Amino acid sequence: MSLSKDKKYLFIFIVVAILWRLASFFPSVLDHDESTYLIMGRDILQGKALYVDVIDSKPAGIFLIFTFLQFVFGYSIFLKRLFVAILVGLTAYFLKKASFKLFKNDRVAIATGFIYIFYTSLWSRIGLSPNTEVLFNFFTASSLLLFFNKTTLNYWFAGLLLGLGFIIQYMVLLDFVALSSFMLYQELKRNNWEITLKDFIPYFLSGIGFMLPFGLLNLYFYLGDHFEAFRFITYEFPMRYTSDGEFMNFLSLMLDYIARFLPVSFLLFYVLFSKKTLLKGWQKHFLIYWMIAVLIAVYLPGKGFGHYAVQLMIPSSIIVGLAFHVDFKFDKISAKIYRGKGATTLLIVFLIVLQLISIIGKITTDERPRDIAKYLKEHMDDDDFVYMSNSHHIVYYLLRQECPTPYVHSSILSRSDHCYAFNVDPEQEVKRIIDEKPAYIVIKQPFEIVKNAIADEYELETTFEDDLMQVYRRKD
Repeated sequence: MSLSKDKKYLFIFIVVAILWRLASFFPSVLDHDESTYLIMGRDILQGKALYVDVIDSKPAGIFLIFTFLQFVFGYSIFLKRLFVAILVGLTAYFLKKASFKLFKNDRVAIATGFIYIFYTSLWSRIGLSPNTEVLFNFFTASSLLLFFNKTTLNYWFAGLLLGLGFIIQYMVLLDFVALSSFMLYQELKRNNWEITLKDFIPYFLSGIGFMLPFGLLNLYFYLGDHFEAFRFITYEFPMRYTSDGEFMNFLSLMLDYIARFLPVSFLLFYVLFSKKTLLKGWQKHFLIYWMIAVLIAVYLPGKGFGHYAVQLMIPSSIIVGLAFHVDFKFDKISAKIYRGKGATTLLIVFLIVLQLISIIGKITTDERPRDIAKYLKEHMDDDDFVYMSNSHHIVYYLLRQECPTPYVHSSILSRSDHCYAFNVDPEQEVKRIIDEKPAYIVIKQPFEIVKNAIADEYELETTFEDDLMQVYRRKD
């Protein structure tokens, strides 16, 4: 039985996402956050308690996803990244359908899906790594489609999907506020600023659906033994995890985002602000309103991490897709760049070159974590363990070892702002770890707290990364 045209694009998007991200399936590390999720997902599956035995700042949803992936795929990093690539293809498919609902144009809808795959599959720390934003964008895209198909059940389910995204990363709250409030605004406008209880019920149920996953999460911890740990990370930690220079961090992030995707960024602003745009008034207002809400979500954490920008890629893809409408008018110079056979050829060559650069970069990347893991495996006894003090904590995962501290992410004990936010004394925690007598301790220079603590009991055995990674062995 042949696939329908719509289902063919579902298949095409998934295949393109897999092929475009394929080179990223092989390295041991794409970023340190992913390494943390891999370790914590495994440990939770093995019975460790979240926020007590393994501690991180992220909501529980991201760790539950990686617990599920560990259960299904075991230790295969390749298969877990393949799963995320499929999820990116599905997200592109839902965006295609949502775009068609918005603009009623197949060409624009298809372009939107491909643009999203391009956006999220190019840069390692901005979309290519399976971070929280890539995962919750799936829920945002699918909920958007439901918001464009108004029924009471659809609105409840849309809220529920965004609620699931919210327990992956709290920034999704701004997506929910933007989408639901604008739909309500349109409803009021159509009804001359009057609304009946029947009309309001879908929005009310959408809010109930949104709160349900987070409410159940709170209830689970409240009825269990670790509510205080959950309360600290969920409600107190964000107040402690502040950053100086929030606006400059945000500005730097935005400039970097625009520059990295410059050909697409140009189209984004061109579509939004061209006098000849095909955007209807309410469509333009909706997309700008949503973009502003997402920009606020990106700004609020104050850290300026590149992966925050992934949240922008959904509304950005929808906007840029409109540039591929046959009736969209370019000025003469822009038309030469973006239209015609020459432009298509240039685009294909550009994409191929980018992909080749990505593949070569991934293939030639120094696999220091695997090298370190191999060295340690060859030199440690079965009952020995290692402490990766401030870098490459993926080595625990590669060696099938537990992390000797609940603070899995290697930056927590090595940065004063993280220590303050997590309310941990790094010297005491390092002393506790060393008292457990790990056979090896690996330090990425400089990290004086650990180096001073092991001066009498450990000796330098070898180094990696031009002597930056120092491997110390416990003296006999």
